[in-house]
Amino acid sequence: MTLSSSVISALKLLKPDSINTVFLSFFEYLKYDSDEIRAQRIILKENILEQFKKSDRQKIKTLPKTLLEDFDEFVKILSKLRLLEDDGDVLQNIKWEKIIDICNILRKIESSDEKKVRWGLLYLLSNDKDEININELKLLLKNFKLTNIDKILQKIIKIESNSGLMVVIDNNQIKFETEHKITEHYIADAIEEKSRRSPGEIEKDVLELLDEGSYSNQEISRILELDEAVVSRVMTKLRNQNKLVLSNFGNKGFRYYTTNCQNCPFGKTISSCRKDAISYIVSAFKEAYDVELTSQHFDDVESNQALLSIKRITKMSKKYFMTKLESNLYDNYEKLLQIVIKNSTSQKTMNYGSNDEIAVLPNLSKLPKIFQIGFKSGMQYEVQLMKKMLNDPKKKQSDFGSFLSKLIQDSNKMLQLFDH
Repeated sequence: MTLSSSVISALKLLKPDSINTVFLSFFEYLKYDSDEIRAQRIILKENILEQFKKSDRQKIKTLPKTLLEDFDEFVKILSKLRLLEDDGDVLQNIKWEKIIDICNILRKIESSDEKKVRWGLLYLLSNDKDEININELKLLLKNFKLTNIDKILQKIIKIESNSGLMVVIDNNQIKFETEHKITEHYIADAIEEKSRRSPGEIEKDVLELLDEGSYSNQEISRILELDEAVVSRVMTKLRNQNKLVLSNFGNKGFRYYTTNCQNCPFGKTISSCRKDAISYIVSAFKEAYDVELTSQHFDDVESNQALLSIKRITKMSKKYFMTKLESNLYDNYEKLLQIVIKNSTSQKTMNYGSNDEIAVLPNLSKLPKIFQIGFKSGMQYEVQLMKKMLNDPKKKQSDFGSFLSKLIQDSNKMLQLFDH
């Protein structure tokens, strides 16, 4: 994710050690406990401090001089960031949402050594410097008691160099040769990301997706859950390496796909690519469903691209588990789809041997494909179950014969819609 300009400005102005001070408590108070004062356009500083003392963020019975001084310094910083107007005894035009964004980032930094080092780099770059002394960085971060700064630095430089940042370490100096503003984003943007994938992993994921078909940057960003700025950098790199070709220009921008199977970016033959994909799917189905698939089950899959798409769907399905939120979401979404089915079919009360016809509207064919698959499987299983009941010698054939015929007839009407 790309950090907002206000957050980057805050990280450049605030010293990294500020999360070990009352400053973080001030930020958290303004985020969590300021509901009573947010509607006010003009707020007395004294009132904010009184409310702060009563909040869970800081247990203070009196108002010491040091707290007043800390708060005045905190207000000066927010004023420099243009997040409020400091008018002596009162504050005006507080930008609540931007303050909350900064608080969220500080909390993320607090739980990550790498993010602390990135903050230190950004802070030292704040004076438009293009060189950073590593000893100066260590001194800045000394209160965090980090024992592996050198190792973290090497990791950051490797990741960002592979993404396109021009940076070298010369003796004890880190030298940045990319434009200053862009360098700041390379260093800072990873602080916002929930999970950091290396550029090599991202490039591999992009190439695998494009090997299935043509996608735009926007679609790649959505499918792979990547920031569009990251996708743009990766696509530029892959185009420069001649691993992509332009497909066409659609309503979501330029679309690309991998060169072709004869010029595979992974160095695979058509045969080995197909074998690898089938092997993965077979193993995944065995592990997840205890189902034994063979290569013959894939004979009808004509292209490697279609097979790779099945592989990706299989792979993605392993990433998700049913949380309470998802369970509630799917239960209610299912109810909505059942309304569609009910409104798309109508029939009279059906007795054995009845000649009543079921009416099926074409709206049924617009159901999500994954729901259609379940619906079709359910109807086919229902027919099989009815056949099993008919084969039961204890049941009267005359009772069920016409009913089974009617069931198959009505099921076929719906199945024909799904086959279009």
